Amino acid sequence: MITHLGVLQNCAAASRKGLQLRHMGSSRPIESVAIVGAGPAGSALAIRLAGAGFGVTLIERDRFPRQKLCGEFVSPGALPHFAELGVAERIESVGGAAIHETRFYEPGGRSVTVPSAWLGSSSALSISRAQMDLALLERAVEAGVTVFDGAPLTAVSHADGFVESIKVKHEGKEVTVAADLFVDAAGRAKPLTRMVTGAAPPAEKPPYIGFKSHFRPRVSNSGRCEIFLFDGGYAGWSPIENGHANLCFMVRSEVARERGGHAGRIVDELICQNSRAAEMLDGAERVEKWLAVTVSGFGIAELTPALNVFAVGDAGAFIDPFTGSGMLMALEGAETLAGVVKGHQEVNSARQVYRSEFRNRFAGRLRTSAFLRRAAFMPRLAKLAVIAAGSSAGLSEMLARLTRRSGAPLGRL
Repeated sequence: MITHLGVLQNCAAASRKGLQLRHMGSSRPIESVAIVGAGPAGSALAIRLAGAGFGVTLIERDRFPRQKLCGEFVSPGALPHFAELGVAERIESVGGAAIHETRFYEPGGRSVTVPSAWLGSSSALSISRAQMDLALLERAVEAGVTVFDGAPLTAVSHADGFVESIKVKHEGKEVTVAADLFVDAAGRAKPLTRMVTGAAPPAEKPPYIGFKSHFRPRVSNSGRCEIFLFDGGYAGWSPIENGHANLCFMVRSEVARERGGHAGRIVDELICQNSRAAEMLDGAERVEKWLAVTVSGFGIAELTPALNVFAVGDAGAFIDPFTGSGMLMALEGAETLAGVVKGHQEVNSARQVYRSEFRNRFAGRLRTSAFLRRAAFMPRLAKLAVIAAGSSAGLSEMLARLTRRSGAPLGRL
């Protein structure tokens, strides 16, 4: 459990401030921020805002460290963010694996390679979310952020389109947190957004389901992340700390239902139809339980679900995992929102600027990823794409860079 000594005093002060602001109308200054979700986006945002002098409360449903369904690939462009946030040495000490290239394998074994150098530096990083997220959360505490972990969101108090306070359950007690600005950084579940808007839960039959577990591999693929394309989905396999490897895959929901939602059957019956996957997974010993999550869609979601509620990370936009840029987008999204809040310390102007800057920064790469997704889930097209990209280093590099760049390429697709 991670706690901060000033929790109750800070919350009481924030509550008094919230009462004072209640009658100030639609134009409200931002001095205090409450963030729900302590993944990379939430913790990075908390660190940046605390360093700029804002009063920040960070709320996390789970107790850290905890595993999280994720490809656990940190793109080279994310590494400078770790340095800015003050966690680079801490994360390096965990012993994650340096990734020098990502190789995509079509089912028959043909492949195309994307060097990490195309994405910003000579190596990317593969590290478990349990350790990376813990490092960021510990840094947030050091930065003066008030942290509640093991504290699920239970209620929201709002009026006239503004959220006045939220309630969380922490150590058996209900705690009220008031703030000027609230941020949903709790991933695709978006608990704060759903409570504020009254939105229904995701569809019972979402189009995709993701699975993840850690393994002790028999065959080493040091320095390389490998993507296995197969009928109905794709899988990512990469080394992490402690000599383990992470297997994360996404399949069409009907594919999972046909196999009773059993991850092991999907691995044996589908993923291992890819000859390279069969080679790498042969004899690998699973060392963690399977995690599973439904995926209802991709792209930009509602960025400002209420007048003083913003969304960031996967709650704001979800990019296809095979691009390996999810955690980069989380850190860049936090950087974008922090810059907007610091530059526009008033709710109305910040809301409008945030929507504009977020879309300008991420819409292009999301369109590119949507285009590539079509190939990833169609085996014949995937094979042709691998062959075409493998025959042209220029094409491969262009597509790789487009999953990181700002702007709006492939806008008509």
